[in-house]
Amino acid sequence: MRFGKRFLSMLLVLLIAVPVFFIAEPQADAASYSSYWYPQGKVGLKKPTIVFEFMSSDISPDIKSYTMKIDKVKVDAQWSLGRMVLSYTPAEDLQPGEHTVDIVLELKDTDYLPLEKSWTFRVDEKAVSDPPSTPTPEQAEGIKAINDYRTVHGLKPLAFNKNLTYAAKLHAQYLETNKVGETDASMHEENSKLPGYIGSNLFERGMYAGYNSNFSEDVSFSGSAKASITQAIDGLFDAPYHRMPFLTLDAVEIGLAKEGHYTVIEFGLTNEWDSQLVVSPAPGDLYVPVGFDGYEVPDPIRNHSGTKYPVGYPIMAQLSGRFVRDVQLIESNLTDSTGKQLDLLLNTPADDDHLRNEVMLIPVKPLAPDTVYTAYVKLSVIEDNKPKIYEKKWNFRTEPLDVMGKTKLHKDSAAYLKKMNPTGELKHVVSFGLTGDSFILDDIRVPMKQEPIIKDGSSYLWIRDLAKALGASVAWDDEQKAAIYTKQDRIVTLYTTKNAYALNGVEIATDSPAVLDNDTTIIPVRLLSEVLGAKVDYVDTARMVIISY
Repeated sequence: MRFGKRFLSMLLVLLIAVPVFFIAEPQADAASYSSYWYPQGKVGLKKPTIVFEFMSSDISPDIKSYTMKIDKVKVDAQWSLGRMVLSYTPAEDLQPGEHTVDIVLELKDTDYLPLEKSWTFRVDEKAVSDPPSTPTPEQAEGIKAINDYRTVHGLKPLAFNKNLTYAAKLHAQYLETNKVGETDASMHEENSKLPGYIGSNLFERGMYAGYNSNFSEDVSFSGSAKASITQAIDGLFDAPYHRMPFLTLDAVEIGLAKEGHYTVIEFGLTNEWDSQLVVSPAPGDLYVPVGFDGYEVPDPIRNHSGTKYPVGYPIMAQLSGRFVRDVQLIESNLTDSTGKQLDLLLNTPADDDHLRNEVMLIPVKPLAPDTVYTAYVKLSVIEDNKPKIYEKKWNFRTEPLDVMGKTKLHKDSAAYLKKMNPTGELKHVVSFGLTGDSFILDDIRVPMKQEPIIKDGSSYLWIRDLAKALGASVAWDDEQKAAIYTKQDRIVTLYTTKNAYALNGVEIATDSPAVLDNDTTIIPVRLLSEVLGAKVDYVDTARMVIISY
């Protein structure tokens, strides 16, 4: 048996993640055929499905008769001609300990001797009869979060698999029991000397849980056990190496579990015959994060000397398909709404040994909030042994407020998808209740740092809350005693010592200037429309300011 593995360890401020991939390959029996049999080694099921499967063959295994025995007792095994599989699931629990399987397949073609195979496996003392067939509420939340991302990228949702979930739960328990994230040990491997051990590698752990198809794994460690499973998933998705399993066509089912600080995600894979280019952020996404702080091992920018974090949100383009290879990046660019090209760090299979059919475009600097960007990639590949070109140009828009996109996505992914716009056009609406402690931006309630106040008969908002709601930045100019409000090409200087403000350097008189109140800059509501270039309405009966921009 040979395993295909990728070790990608990720360290975030509150999150560590490690995706690992297992690919089963046939075990060679003879020159004429190869086959695969399971379970092998230690298993955690008292009723494991026992299988002998033809993986490939240059003979035509037209079966005349077949026999399977478990511990020398003949059982009612079934032969599936379509799948070329002989299988049996015990009706009663097997006792803990070692068990022997013997099979004989007699072919109709008398030129071949009967095929015989014998192997052993061991039922663990801690084995269960059958894993739970439905997810817990927490697991259902995690599955939904992952499928939210697949939905907006045009991919099919993943189905719950009880055996993958069993594997995820046991591994998460092992990690939590042994506090693996606090040591230098790999969070993917298990040590047989530690409690909770079920298998040293991904293959053995899958076998233990009764899952025998190809699968990949993400593991997340959070500094706080109170962090939700959705938060762990969001952190994994933002890290570019860890985003890859989310976006593959090959993924069809899933298992996941959270124990304390650890979240384990298992992606069940199939061999996808069709090919498809998937890009992320998704085309038309209107709430994309602006930056990425790194903390991923291997470091995505390790090959780009002189570059420092934070960088812009990583852009991914990846190809799925069974017959795709030799992916090369021919051309790429990223432009803002003015047509200006941004500097990019490029990671491709040619210079990044953790990429195979994927490329990364990482902006050197964080993107601007609430801004439309146009991305472009052109790839050359060998597909089904023939050269082919894949080309994609698409728009996305950054979120005006940090984590707003994730909040909206997980709140209602169908509504999120419906609102996505290929042009990136979007009208934000923010409402400030002048007697409340929060504002509402695009239906998402956000706490304010400071409540609005009434001063000299006028209503004032804190400039930093206002900028937060409008996807702008604010800096304090101590020399001028002014708050500098910046959004794209609009720079507003809000003086607190005179009846004026400046718009892009041009000073304008006003009888409603900004005011310094307890070392914070506040701005009168009636000045908003002049300063922001936005539509501002005041609902007197509700004492609410509504800003559309």
